[in-house]
Amino acid sequence: MAVDTSKLLEPVTDGSAWTRDEVCEDPSWVFDVDTTMRAELEQAVSAAGSSGRRLQDLSSADVPLPSAEDLIRAVLEQLEHGRGMALVRGVPVEGRDLDSCELLYEVLAAHLGTSIVQDTKGTLTDHVADRGLSYDQISVRGYTTNAQLTPHCDSGDVVALLCIHPAKSGGVNTISSSLGVYNEILRHHPELLESLYAGVHYNIRGNGPPGPYHDVTSHRVPVYSYHRGRLSCRFNQKAILTSEQVPGAPSLGDDEKLAVNTVAELSMEPRFGVDIELGPGDLLLLCNHTVFHNRTSFEDGEEPHEKRLLLRKWINVVNGRELTWEFGDHYNTGIREGPFVPDDSDDLVGS
Repeated sequence: MAVDTSKLLEPVTDGSAWTRDEVCEDPSWVFDVDTTMRAELEQAVSAAGSSGRRLQDLSSADVPLPSAEDLIRAVLEQLEHGRGMALVRGVPVEGRDLDSCELLYEVLAAHLGTSIVQDTKGTLTDHVADRGLSYDQISVRGYTTNAQLTPHCDSGDVVALLCIHPAKSGGVNTISSSLGVYNEILRHHPELLESLYAGVHYNIRGNGPPGPYHDVTSHRVPVYSYHRGRLSCRFNQKAILTSEQVPGAPSLGDDEKLAVNTVAELSMEPRFGVDIELGPGDLLLLCNHTVFHNRTSFEDGEEPHEKRLLLRKWINVVNGRELTWEFGDHYNTGIREGPFVPDDSDDLVGS
């Protein structure tokens, strides 16, 4: 499939295309929860818990956080028009049981946008933790293992990770700018851009609707997509490279494999990535259209507080960038939608 890139061969010059040194010298993407906001969060969690409403039905009007409005606005601006990432420190998770932490997270998420499902059960808040599974299996999703992950983006506009417990050792997140990587490819490997714009099929691991596209995307999803003046990226090295192992899926060409592996290799270079070690109460938010993330392998300890646990949400923000359907449909379920949820699982939808 030929792609006309004549209008696309321009570098990204705004703050979304960054290097490690630039981000380390720029504190604008790091935020702190102050005392007033903590108190409002406590009140909102109490009100939400006694309201009797389902967690997924909570709206920002149900759980107002007036003192947090400026912080939320700044976080969303940073995600969509800044570095593409935000770290919020001091979310009050200490001393809470898991149910209370999830309720607190729903309160925060209601002010960020709309949560979308992450699996066929309709899960809105997932647990990033080692479940004893092997990342070498093509059907296994990396967040359920303790393995080193390959660079990738999640679904929705934003992936949000709230740390409840860090691991005994390891589990460091590495974030890199997918648009900074694009600039490097444009400078030194422009011959790869045709394959990256044309796109690839993804192994979606049984998260699609029943039928021939239950395990693989029905169409090629562009790695880079230029639409209405903005460049966006969609990438998951493992899901792309294992797609050809799905029965009936097309094989990857050598040029496609080279392009995919080059993107992954560049994103792992220290000059393009910043390491973030999350502690309890740290909330890391990432724009899936402009940054990659991965993490190192980790080892859990015997004690509960030594077992790595992050709460994960996929969130679509208000007034998010416009996407083409080829780029925005990741599970054969529609633009910005998550995995297919069967009708008989409606009672499972929730946190």
